[in-house]
Amino acid sequence: MQTSLVDRHAVERLLLLAGALRAGLIDALASGEGSSTDQVAGLAGTDPRATGIVLEALVADQLVERVSGGSVEALYRLTPLARAHLVDEGSKLERFRILHQVSKMRGWLELPEVIRTGRAAERSGVKRDLRTMVSAMGERDAAILDEIVECCFAYAGPIRTMLDVGGAVGHVARRFSRKGVRTSLLDRPEVLPVAQEFLGPEAGDIEMIGGDLTAGLPGGLFDLVYFGNVLHIYSPETNARVVREAFEITATGGTIAIQDYVSDRSPIAPMFAVNMLRSTDEGGVWSEAEHRRWLSEAGFVDATVVDLDCNRTQLVLARRPAGL
Repeated sequence: MQTSLVDRHAVERLLLLAGALRAGLIDALASGEGSSTDQVAGLAGTDPRATGIVLEALVADQLVERVSGGSVEALYRLTPLARAHLVDEGSKLERFRILHQVSKMRGWLELPEVIRTGRAAERSGVKRDLRTMVSAMGERDAAILDEIVECCFAYAGPIRTMLDVGGAVGHVARRFSRKGVRTSLLDRPEVLPVAQEFLGPEAGDIEMIGGDLTAGLPGGLFDLVYFGNVLHIYSPETNARVVREAFEITATGGTIAIQDYVSDRSPIAPMFAVNMLRSTDEGGVWSEAEHRRWLSEAGFVDATVVDLDCNRTQLVLARRPAGL
């Protein structure tokens, strides 16, 4: 039997889930052990007929189940699978990643025009959902974060201070802070309230610095300057300049770490490059040689590239020589 080139059901399931989340149906179901269509619609403020159709589709996908409540009407509740991935805090939660994926799809639908003009979709009328995007980063698998932190310590040795450049909601910064590292997070001012909300009480353990990394890095000296999924947004020329600036704030003997898609090492880099094409004017995925050149020209030495097992990206590490 010939298989389809694209799993159309997976695409439809993604859009169904995003629709149910944005319309409030998932949260309405999460509040009880069994609700009728009218009750769900009342809580969500949605049309009862449309709500019933979507609930039945979610039942067919084993994300919602019908329960007996002694009522003539069907009662619905989330299955354990849906709760784990859409509601409950934990390693399986992917609520914002689903919403972010659908937000990106709006830009992907503009790809023919992007190819013709070379102009990013976000620059031609598709607005970026900032809160969803940065919140999705906070749902990264804990194993990925642990691997990054372990690799940094294995290369750098003791780390007393670190700067997380473009750190989004602080998911990486928090991991270092929990290990006793004095941690600072740099991101745009509009991102910092989302980070503080995400981190909760732990936000007080991390210095929040509002700013644009391309306009300049904060002063100080750090044992570790970390760029996580940042440099793919910018051109090689901008990245070379930013890495030079990072050298100036890296303590003598300290480490720079760049976690990203290295084009000639990551199997998913080519598709990610298209994602950058549709969403940025100059971004892309850059080769190992380009990363090594930026580092060496800035003055860093002992560059090494680690292929991360958990998410098929790379961690590029180098150090500022002692005495410089």
